[in-house]
Amino acid sequence: MTTRSGVAITGVGVVSAAVTGDSAALGAFLAAPVAPPDTAFGAGALAALVDPDEARRLSRVCQLTVTAARLALRESGLERDAALGLVVGTEFGDLGSTHAFADGFLARGPAGLSALLFPNTVMNTMIATTAIAVGAREMALTLNAPTVAGELAVARATAAVASGRVPAVLVGGVDELDSVVEHELRRLGLAGERRGEGAAFLVLEPRATAHARGATVLGEVSAAAWRALRSRPWGVGRARRSQAIEAVLRAAGAQPGDVGWVYASASDDEPRDRWEEAVLGAALPGGPPVSSLGRLLGRHAGLGVLRVAAAAWTARSGLLPVVNGTAHVARVRPGRGLVHGLARGGAHVALLVDAA
Repeated sequence: MTTRSGVAITGVGVVSAAVTGDSAALGAFLAAPVAPPDTAFGAGALAALVDPDEARRLSRVCQLTVTAARLALRESGLERDAALGLVVGTEFGDLGSTHAFADGFLARGPAGLSALLFPNTVMNTMIATTAIAVGAREMALTLNAPTVAGELAVARATAAVASGRVPAVLVGGVDELDSVVEHELRRLGLAGERRGEGAAFLVLEPRATAHARGATVLGEVSAAAWRALRSRPWGVGRARRSQAIEAVLRAAGAQPGDVGWVYASASDDEPRDRWEEAVLGAALPGGPPVSSLGRLLGRHAGLGVLRVAAAAWTARSGLLPVVNGTAHVARVRPGRGLVHGLARGGAHVALLVDAA
């Protein structure tokens, strides 16, 4: 699907080991990017952000989600009970609670099953707890996908706002580090990929609505598309033609040369990273500079959403961090940029992001 949108970004919320806060905090980090020594978000840092009563009720990944969502909503200036939809992307959901629930059964049989943990074993537990926390009453959609869950969540939320289905959407991505996942990645030969954890959220609404209520527009998602490239499940393919990039350029009335820079999904999964480089090279023959935040912060679903927020910052500032995998900041052409995600198996997403 392709959406020509004109959808404004009016709020940003990020919770991670590298940066926690709203768009100002994210911009300060992007202007001087430093890789965190540990991509895990410390327990003490998270406890300082969450009310103790909520901490007792919410699993760790839900605490990350609710905190980032509230930061984004606060910056947007929307009321807590505004007509608001929710879209959340995740690769693995609440695996911590799922492991604990299964371990209880394995240790003590049926008597070890926890009725309190059971609701957290379903993939949409993060969106359910967030909807309650922020009073969201419109559509609620959870997207489960490898690598591109965050970007896909933003694309689907953009489509919902652009179509008029919802007045505004709080969209995010979240994952937490998990020892079982790390073990399986090593077993599959993917131990070199840098992984991280955290949550990132955006508030999206029509530009006209944002201006009418006096909100600060941080950037605009001008077009979004998602497609699939032919590949074996969890494999890397040979196809290089990106129908998703072609679709967003067509929807926005743009040419490849109009794209001044790219935020890509490279994360030290070398075969997949090389595939994405080939796809981008075929679609954008001018070779715009590419930022790969995954190599700095570690891949997780929240990073896909963070890249869209970062693209809005670059569109305004003309600065692009982490060009070609090195931690420095380059000066680029302000204005239009591309956020791109490509997963093993061929799912890929493209979003055009413009300055406000």
